[in-house]
This record gives sequence, structure tokens and C-alpha cells, in this order.
Amino acid sequence: MDPFARLRPVGKRLAPPAEALAQGLAERVVDLVVSALDVDALLGRVDVNALLGRVDVDALLDRVDVDRLLARVGIDDLLARVDIDDLLARVDMDELLAQTDLGAVIARSSGGVASNALDVLRSQAVGLDEFIARWVGRLRRRNYTGPPRPAHVGGRGGAMSVRPGEPGAPGAPAATRESLQGHYAGFASRFAAYAADAGTSTGVFMLTLAAVSFAVSVVTGRSINWTRNDAWAGIAYLAWLFIYFAYSWAASGKTFGMALFGIRVVRSDGTHAGARRAVLRTLALPLSFLVFGLGFLGILLGRRRRALHDVIAGTVVIYSWDARAARLRFLARASPPLGGSPSGVP
Repeated sequence: MDPFARLRPVGKRLAPPAEALAQGLAERVVDLVVSALDVDALLGRVDVNALLGRVDVDALLDRVDVDRLLARVGIDDLLARVDIDDLLARVDMDELLAQTDLGAVIARSSGGVASNALDVLRSQAVGLDEFIARWVGRLRRRNYTGPPRPAHVGGRGGAMSVRPGEPGAPGAPAATRESLQGHYAGFASRFAAYAADAGTSTGVFMLTLAAVSFAVSVVTGRSINWTRNDAWAGIAYLAWLFIYFAYSWAASGKTFGMALFGIRVVRSDGTHAGARRAVLRTLALPLSFLVFGLGFLGILLGRRRRALHDVIAGTVVIYSWDARAARLRFLARASPPLGGSPSGVP
């Protein structure tokens, strides 16, 4: 007979109370330790930077399977749970618009479009200049080497000053020779500028006549009809043309049409034309139209591309825009952002 048979049932009956007592004692000890523990002081003694410095982030990221992680994310289910209408309803559009400078955004976008359009317009005009000059060179059996430029350096404030190493200088790299500033302007650019000036000046004059006629009809009740046979209208038109060209050349060296096509009137030494030469050039301009416009042949055949009124006034017409800078602006806008792919061929 087993002598321990009577003690085993007793052990089974005593085991559960002993375990319960030990568990209760352990919970009480844990509660006492937690209540006595100052968590803020403990965290204050932890050097988080040193702790993070010991973490090998690269090794941690290498062990993360990003593809598997993304595959477990249900994008469609996630988007389906997003309430777009509720999200947009929480956006304060008035506050958003108030913090957005729409004027500056529109100005930058419109300015970029305008500069691109001007660059294209001027580039096309210069292309026609070079095309015409090459054909004239073939007819004269002379090699055309590019748009001519002054052989000397202008004085103080000279617009045609070109030094070695600068854009447009003979020894400059090919990339910088794209600059046209200071080179003599060609026939197509000058003709297009004059056509733009003729249209602009005539349009402004006609609008002025219409405004005068409307004002007279309102004040006196009589309408005025201007015709080509009216001497006063003809005299007023000639006076307006004189003011338009003379003032523009004296003030800035360029009219509206010349500013549009990037050309400018300067003295032979490259300095500002001045009022006296501007007036003289305006008075001599009609002489170039005599005898079927033979006064303009100097633009095609002359080394300095001067018309008759330029010779009389002692002026020349040069390019006042930088083709290289225009090309760089175009490339900057056409280039894709870092990390992106090209959206088109520049």
C-alpha cells in the first residue's frame, strides 16, 4: 500500500489556494512598485538621441519588404472608405483663397507666356534676316559669315561694346556666340518692326479721331466725318507720325515695333541716339521711300546695314535682345523636374 496515498488529495486541495495567494502577492508587489515608480523622472534619464543613434536605420529598412507591405494594403478599399465630400466640406475655401496670391500666380504665368511668344517672334525674324543675307551673299558671290557687328568698342554707355570672352566676341565659345546684342539688325526684323509701327501709329490716330468725333457730337450735337481729302486730318496725321517716331527714338531708341522685335536705334559709336539725331532721322525717313524705296538697299548690301536715313542721321540699328538668354529660358522651362521624366522634346 502506498504510504503517500492519503497526502496526495490533500496536496491537490492545498495547491490552488497557494497559487492564488502567490498571484495576489505578486499583483500587490507590482502595484506597489508601479505606484512608487516616477515615470517622468525615469524617462528624463533616458538619452533618446543616444538610443536612436544606436539604431541602424538602413539595416532596419533593408529588412522591411516594402513590396509585400504595399501588397497587403488595399488601396481601393482605403479610398472607398474616404468620404471626399466630407473632406472637401471641411476645407475653408475663402481662407485658402485669401492666403493664395492669385495675382502673382497669374502674373508669373502670363509673363512666362509673353516672354516665350516674344522669343519665338524675334527668333523667326532673325531667321529671316539670316536667310535673306545668305541669298544676297550668294548673288554677290560673297561668303556670309553671320550677322555683322561693330569692329570697335563703343564709348561710355555704348550699346555695342564687345570685349574678348564676352557673348558675341569672335573668340568666344560657340554656345555664347548665340547672343545677338550689338550686332547690326537685318532687313526682315527692321521691316517687321516698321510694319508694326505703321499699324500701331495709324490705329492710335484713328481711335483718336473717333474719340474727337464722339466728343464733338456729344457737345455740339453735330457729327464729324473725317475723309482722306481733309487737309487738317492729313496734317494732323503727319504731325502724329513725327511725334511717334522722333519721341520714341529720342527717349529709348526704339518704337513699339522695334521693342517688339528686339531692335534699337543708336549712334554709330553705339551710344544713345539723342534728341537731335532722332529728329534728323525722322525727317530723313521719307527720303528712303523715294525712287521705289532705293534708300533701303543699304540694309541689304551695306556692311553696317544702314538705310539712307541712317546715313544722314549718323545712326545704326542693332539687336537689343540676347538670343542665348532666350534659349536658356526656354530650356529651363522645358526641362523636367528632378526625378521626373521628360514630357516632350525641347
